Amino acid sequence: MAFGVEEHEFTLGAPLSESAVAEFEERHEIVLPPEYRLFVTELGDGGAGPGYHLSRLGESCGTGCRSGHLTRPSPYLPGPRYLDDWEQRYEDPPGPDRMFLPGTLNIAGHGCTLVTRLVVTGPARGRLLNLDIDGPVGPYVVEDTDFLTWYERWLDEALAGYDVGWFGERLPLEEPGLIAVLASDPSPARRARAGESLLQLPVSGDRFWPLLANAMATDQDATVRAELWDLLRWNRYGLQRGLDNAEEAADDIARYARSRTPLDLRALDQLRRLTAADVLAELAAHDLERRRRAAYLLAWSWGIGGTVGQDLEDAAVRLLGDTDPLLRSHGIAVARRHRLARLYPLMRELRETETDPWTRYDLRQCLSEENLPQDDHWDPAEQAWAQDPPF
Repeated sequence: MAFGVEEHEFTLGAPLSESAVAEFEERHEIVLPPEYRLFVTELGDGGAGPGYHLSRLGESCGTGCRSGHLTRPSPYLPGPRYLDDWEQRYEDPPGPDRMFLPGTLNIAGHGCTLVTRLVVTGPARGRLLNLDIDGPVGPYVVEDTDFLTWYERWLDEALAGYDVGWFGERLPLEEPGLIAVLASDPSPARRARAGESLLQLPVSGDRFWPLLANAMATDQDATVRAELWDLLRWNRYGLQRGLDNAEEAADDIARYARSRTPLDLRALDQLRRLTAADVLAELAAHDLERRRRAAYLLAWSWGIGGTVGQDLEDAAVRLLGDTDPLLRSHGIAVARRHRLARLYPLMRELRETETDPWTRYDLRQCLSEENLPQDDHWDPAEQAWAQDPPF
């Protein structure tokens, strides 16, 4: 039985009247995407759909949907999933005036904090995006081009016996298309997603194993190799075999990742082969995005091996003094995670002059914990986006 069917029993709510939809649009000063508008006025308002059920229009904006929430454009674009510090880049910091995920309506919940939202304002208007509102799995604008296409795919896949949990994560292609993407798509993120999508076909068995194992060993992108390695070693989708030489394969991919320019930190982190030396070297790069990625991993990755000592403290001091506010925020997180007590006076000084909203928020959070007992363990997984999402 498809996920959520016991909840909605393939039954839609009654359609809304034109006047009810027009009143919602006028109140929120928006016009709903035409395909979604057609659905709620002609087919049904809430009920049967991905996740536990479709949200009703009147409940889709939530308690935190203040004036202007839907008119402010959503910044997210189709393409790879937004990762790492996505919230600090694109969202307001927690606070009384925060608008979290503006320009979007809640469409479906998939369990825990996994949700699907509809973009009503912004460059991806009419598209659906998936994200974990309480974790680091950031927004992914799914490939279906509009609400009706997305909903029809869910119906087709649910009836065909696909795994439709957290629907939309799988590429909307059949076996030949997925194999072609895995082999030659120019997007590394799409090639990796094609590998996972193949394993989500209703009957896959072991026939895709040679394709995935070959891509794991030969893809030009080290992160794609690492993600396929992770898929194959965990046997997530009922494969009858696993990677017997998983650690040896990880070592091979790690050597490849270190041979690339720039060093592929994401692959090394996925493989649990990331070292402090790898990260600290990247912090010296001229490219800002490389430094941001390295600083994020230094602050948040549990997998970094090797001793850091004074080099870590020196790196955190440089981050705290950087002109880029995102790097300053990561410097605060480094000091917080590693309890670099000697940096707290420096952060108190920074608090007096800092103007960036996220950096000010991170400083408040960090300095408020300054006097906590040392055994009061702080979990880096409790990132800022875990702070009471407003819906």
